[in-house]
Amino acid sequence: MQPYELDAWLGDTELTRDQREDFERSIDMIAARYPGRDHGQHPDEEMMGEAMSGAIRVLLGDDTLEGLAQEWSRARVAEREAMGRLTGAVIATADARVAETVIAERTGLNRRSVRLALGK
Repeated sequence: MQPYELDAWLGDTELTRDQREDFERSIDMIAARYPGRDHGQHPDEEMMGEAMSGAIRVLLGDDTLEGLAQEWSRARVAEREAMGRLTGAVIATADARVAETVIAERTGLNRRSVRLALGK
């Protein structure tokens, strides 16, 4: 990341020289973790930004490793609960004689996921 890109990303966030150096090292490690399209991988710019956000929050003392781990744990529980509700909705919709392909279209799921939700 170029210095001007880092400045743009940080906005009005003020860092000491040591914090900036620490953050730049973190960015280098994050970029190695999410190399993107140039290295034959799917670009994952959103995840890179989220990783940078976690790094800066910890570096500035706005959050902790444990706090971010708890946030992730809560998100995983919420995702599983939402998946359960969606599975129930898929089952009820299929029981109303709606075709699996239509359910897939309406939900954005692939047909295999719809069939899995239906226990097939």
